[in-house]
Amino acid sequence: MYGPVLSVGLALGLVLSLSANVHARDDASLSVVSMLPAAAQTQVIDIRDLQSCSAGSLPRARCLPVGHFVDPTGKRIGFHAMRWLLGTIGLSGEETVLVIGDNATDSQMVGALLHQAGQRRVQMFDKPFVAPPSAPSGEPRSMSRETVFIAPMRDDTY
Repeated sequence: MYGPVLSVGLALGLVLSLSANVHARDDASLSVVSMLPAAAQTQVIDIRDLQSCSAGSLPRARCLPVGHFVDPTGKRIGFHAMRWLLGTIGLSGEETVLVIGDNATDSQMVGALLHQAGQRRVQMFDKPFVAPPSAPSGEPRSMSRETVFIAPMRDDTY
């Protein structure tokens, strides 16, 4: 629908901005992880295509393909629309979120957007996620909000 990846300029700009700041943050609200955390309270967002996520993901993962973060012209959706979108997977902004996907670039780009939207803590898996054969299905998003995303946006991050 929106193509395999977001516009190269948008993704590259966000990743460059992210990579310059992610390791320098001392509040640990945004981090890249090399191992999948075992914490049961971490909400997983699987940004792979819906078919891959539904076929197998991490326990309690919500499917939110990377294409949902762009409009039909390929531009990033606005923060009002993003906050609505995050509410459709049950996020209020208070959770710790782990973003997994087909590649680190998309995961970091979505992670940076979530962080800017105000998500309390965001972790981004730095490897392509491949579900084991016995993995549970990811759960698709609702068509309406399950929760109201209430976290204040970060305007001084990047």
